Amino acid sequence: MSQKFTQFIEAPIETVFACVANPELQREYNPDFVQLTFPDGGDTDQAVGRKFVYHFRQAGQIQQSHGETTAFDPPEHLAVRMEAGQWTIHIDYRFESVPGGTDVYLELQTRFHSAWLRFFSGLFGAAQRKDLRRRLQVLKEFAERIAQSPGESSE
Repeated sequence: MSQKFTQFIEAPIETVFACVANPELQREYNPDFVQLTFPDGGDTDQAVGRKFVYHFRQAGQIQQSHGETTAFDPPEHLAVRMEAGQWTIHIDYRFESVPGGTDVYLELQTRFHSAWLRFFSGLFGAAQRKDLRRRLQVLKEFAERIAQSPGESSE
């Protein structure tokens, strides 16, 4: 199942990219985000092929998904693949500097591993679309607030 979204954000491309790529900034605007860990070592280099574990809150519990960075070309492209239990998702962000800010293009491809989940994928897809639109709106508000704050760093 593939879904595509766009969002205009009144902030420089570097700021918007940092909000998506930097775990410390993610923690400030995403209440579901807990932490990002790297099983191969301590640094947070997001080079292509880098493996990570994404810890997040869901249904009142801390869950985790295992992921890998599949594209990292600051400040224009960031993509990851994540897997947890019965699903695999590929999240592909593209950023384009435009007059007055940044256009964000988000494509999400979800693959369910069980026939039962594939059967209900339409229902899951509708909920996922609603959630992603909300998350893009929160990202927009956060990035625009950072861009308007004097002395704030986008890195």
